Amino acid sequence: MTMRLIDDARICLIFFTRLPVKWPEDLPRERITRAFRAAPVAGLAVGLIGGLVYALMAVLTDTSPYICAAFAVMAQLLATGAFHEDGLADFFDGLGGGRTPEERLEIMRDSRIGTYGAAALGMALLAKVLLVAELALPWQAALALVATGALSRGALVQMMALVKPAGSDGLSAEAGQPTGVEASTALTIAVAVAGLALVLAGGLYGVIAVVGGVVAAGLGAALIAWLARQHLGGQTGDVLGAAAVVAELFALVAIVRLLPPAF
Repeated sequence: MTMRLIDDARICLIFFTRLPVKWPEDLPRERITRAFRAAPVAGLAVGLIGGLVYALMAVLTDTSPYICAAFAVMAQLLATGAFHEDGLADFFDGLGGGRTPEERLEIMRDSRIGTYGAAALGMALLAKVLLVAELALPWQAALALVATGALSRGALVQMMALVKPAGSDGLSAEAGQPTGVEASTALTIAVAVAGLALVLAGGLYGVIAVVGGVVAAGLGAALIAWLARQHLGGQTGDVLGAAAVVAELFALVAIVRLLPPAF
């Protein structure tokens, strides 16, 4: 069981990041889907990269929290290849540019970014930088990024399990849907990682912060799920990417508000 979970974590790092993790053979699509229960581990890794960059910038350069936060977010984008952010941009391009579900899905398949997508992406990145910078203590900011990285990927898996694909083609449709057990495992790992990180960041306040972060991440993913159902008829890979980004932003808002300014 432990080795299977380790293998799942490796697969998620390969799928969700650009980190130099290898697998000795080709993986069938259904094996990747089964591994998504470990998706919060990939979020943990990306959060840790951003957190370390933030902390190093703050300690070594003594620069503004906003500069530290900007470099932390850039490091995360490099670590993932802007995987989820690309989905966010495509999703909002589809919502803004199409009048029917079919038109919106067609726009989302276009790799070019449009006005709606660019605006959504720019605002999302700006909001993330500003939120991270609110936690001026370097170690608190680093731990918050770890927590939200895990929670956002956990929310992605819940949405993938609960919302049917919008069509019969595309990455999400080919992957299928995680089972209830796999989705529950992903949620458990996400809450455990976020709980440990936020208790370290804020003591007893961290317990309140993790509850707020879990609820907020769920609300963010639920908002994207509702939009996808209303305007597309279901989820796609781009929708799941958008859900991860929005869930992370919602969780950051809650955590920034609930953690104490000092510990």
